[in-house]
Amino acid sequence: MKLCPHFSVILCTYNRRNLALSTLASLRSQTLPYSQFEVIVVDNGSSDGTFDAVRTYVSAGMQEEKDAKDTWQVQCLSEPQNGLAYARNTGLLAANGEVAVFLHDDALADQHWLEHLLTAYEKTGADAIGGRVELDWEVPRPHWLSEELLEMLGYFAPARVRTQLAKPTSLSSCNFSVKIEALRAIGYFSPLLSKSPNRPLRMEMDDLCRRLRDAGYALWYEPEAMVVHRASAIRLTRPFFVGRAYWQGRSEVLLEYVASVPPHPAGAINRAPTHTPTPHPADAINRVPTPYRAGAINRVPTRLPMKLLAILTELRELAYLALLHRPLLGLAGRSTNERLLAAMEQARSWGRLQQWFQLPKRPSRESVVRAVLFVRPAGADPTADLLAQALTSQDVDYGIGIEGITWSWLWAHRPRDERTRSIVHFYRVGAFNLTYGQRQWFRFWLWLARLWGFGIITTDTGGWWQSTYSLRFLSRRSLERKVLSASDVVLAYTRQPEQLYPDRRLRRRVRCLLHPGFRGYYGPPEPRAQAREQLGLPKEAGTVYLCFAYAHTEREVVLLIEAFLDLKPGKQQKKATPQLLIVGLPADKQSPACVLKLAALNPTIHLNMTTPCKEDMPLYVGATDVVVLPHFSMPAAGMLEMAILALSYEHVMIVPNLPRFRGMLPPRASILYDPTSRASLVRALSQAQASTFHLNAQEAVILEAESGWREYAQRLLKLYQQLS
Repeated sequence: MKLCPHFSVILCTYNRRNLALSTLASLRSQTLPYSQFEVIVVDNGSSDGTFDAVRTYVSAGMQEEKDAKDTWQVQCLSEPQNGLAYARNTGLLAANGEVAVFLHDDALADQHWLEHLLTAYEKTGADAIGGRVELDWEVPRPHWLSEELLEMLGYFAPARVRTQLAKPTSLSSCNFSVKIEALRAIGYFSPLLSKSPNRPLRMEMDDLCRRLRDAGYALWYEPEAMVVHRASAIRLTRPFFVGRAYWQGRSEVLLEYVASVPPHPAGAINRAPTHTPTPHPADAINRVPTPYRAGAINRVPTRLPMKLLAILTELRELAYLALLHRPLLGLAGRSTNERLLAAMEQARSWGRLQQWFQLPKRPSRESVVRAVLFVRPAGADPTADLLAQALTSQDVDYGIGIEGITWSWLWAHRPRDERTRSIVHFYRVGAFNLTYGQRQWFRFWLWLARLWGFGIITTDTGGWWQSTYSLRFLSRRSLERKVLSASDVVLAYTRQPEQLYPDRRLRRRVRCLLHPGFRGYYGPPEPRAQAREQLGLPKEAGTVYLCFAYAHTEREVVLLIEAFLDLKPGKQQKKATPQLLIVGLPADKQSPACVLKLAALNPTIHLNMTTPCKEDMPLYVGATDVVVLPHFSMPAAGMLEMAILALSYEHVMIVPNLPRFRGMLPPRASILYDPTSRASLVRALSQAQASTFHLNAQEAVILEAESGWREYAQRLLKLYQQLS
């Protein structure tokens, strides 16, 4: 099983609760194994309860008792800035697959849809593939609706067999897929050309395909990858088609405008494509209007005289259609379809004319991330170190704050115009060891950062302080909740944020990113015999379990010891007795009396009370077979980091069936236990004795620390850009 899914299906929706649920149901019935794809639903500011309805639907499916391989992977995100491009870009930032697949929220996917897409990618080596789109008629098709107008309802079938798409044919916005690597290279989707409720533009796919082709990527069509698009009754009216033609004209001018400006440094706007010039009006009655044709676009004039000439041309075209062409069609008694096409051509020309007057004088400049302050815990923290190194290598003004923000940094990087914004990124806030006075200053600087318009991002990794109800650590949990509530975006390693964050408003800001690996950061494991000898373990020891106590509370470590002692009588062998190695001190106790007492009474329990440094990790991992993460049934308990460490070293891991782990690990490498039952943990310990795990070549590459954390940092930069 792969660590990452092959496909990330991104479904963006706005005020279409019932339709979105129907689309999700079609995705749930895919024949492709759930391990091969994930679903990312992005609510684009709906007001009809879409977000909560989708959450409820997804959660109901995940609460069923199923094997991990039979559970689909779904994220529910919210993007308050309305616009399809914003929603799709938000979905891309959370995508963990190799290929992003986009589907409209009023379409139903064939059950073999993703399976056919996967086959097409394997056989063609394509960078982008579009599928066939058929129409589902809500009411009988009107007699005046000719074949050339079906495209405006979403119909897409340019060929009967799999074929490479040539210019100027573009992919269908309703059903297309692109390799995420290619999308990152060309700069994602352009909000200027994307549709929104008040601006139903239609040319973002033409722009995307143009940029893909200009960058040398291959576009293919796969007719077997089919979806059915809903043709609702409200769309089967003549006014709908006339309105679409109007926005088609406006979209064409915007696309010409985008294609005429110099390329953006990020690659979001490239050189202009070859356009087909608009024909001169002729043959007043027999001419075929082209509001629905692809490629009927001109190169936008950049000089004022040229712009005036274009406006005069559109005025002449509009006058010709309104005063001569359409009246002649009526007098000649031509068909309803011909008169509709003429009306659409007039609407398209009117849209082009209006958009000419509304073009800005110069291209809008994208927002710029002025600076980033990465606020991390004090002391050694491998993940914070790796992320800091990865961010340092990126092209951004980057600074590090240790458990706080300074006045000098805030003042020096305060936003000075609407196009620049600085970001404060908090990492593992619960680990901040602050006094009462320091916490009050911290809250003040956080309030000031919000007041001055800084973007706030928080990474919630989990931690031992979330595994205890002790009042001694209430201040840590309270400060963490304060920062989370003040954040614009919360990054969490979970696919079930609804179980981690009771606050509905907070859940809308949660983003799930894949945790990078540690291969290459720590050294290779020491030879087993040599490592066990150094740690004082018996030469003929059986399965050796490893627990990093510094990531747990004392109660959790005691739980593991008691479960281990329950295991021993049933599994004891003459020459191969299981051993338990506990490394570090429990985070909530400097003198864990209960742990010391239990360990002193049993020679198979080995304690090393020193918190390991980077150089020690190969020794502990080399001597052991299984990594155990003991936790009680607390929704926020656990740290995925420890499981990823075990995964990177090809160790079987025993983890609780809690939101931070569920669906985040390959089933063949992890054994889930019920955190409400010690007997379940005992069974998991017993099962691990006969379990082994080895990475395949692709999984090993994914878990490489250098490339993984670099890609993670690049995703963060995209996220920073969105907040700017």
